[in-house]
Amino acid sequence: MEDHIRELLSRYQYSEEVKEAAAFRVLFGGEDAKDIMQELGVHNVKTIHHWVTDYQRKIEQGLISLPPMTEKQKQNLEALKQRNKQLEKSLEEANLMILALHTMIEVAEKDLKISIRKKSGTKRS
Repeated sequence: MEDHIRELLSRYQYSEEVKEAAAFRVLFGGEDAKDIMQELGVHNVKTIHHWVTDYQRKIEQGLISLPPMTEKQKQNLEALKQRNKQLEKSLEEANLMILALHTMIEVAEKDLKISIRKKSGTKRS
């Protein structure tokens, strides 16, 4: 019985590389999630969509940078427009993150009297 349960669990476990590759193919390759599901032997198309959502979240959080465009994508005006929107969104989120970090440093230095930023003119060892 335990072997049967282990077999079932291992059948539905995929490496992060497989998940990210599948999500990449859907997002940037324009492939159909159902085709990828069948090719990989994934039990449900919702699983692929879940991987895509996770991959998008990682991109938004800066954990994964946007991959370079292929030559075919560079020739496609719609793909270029979509890429431009993605880059603008990424830049906006990065700027918000920078603002939040600077604000946190300023609050820590002022309210908590913690010196965080390196003062100009300090000597290095």
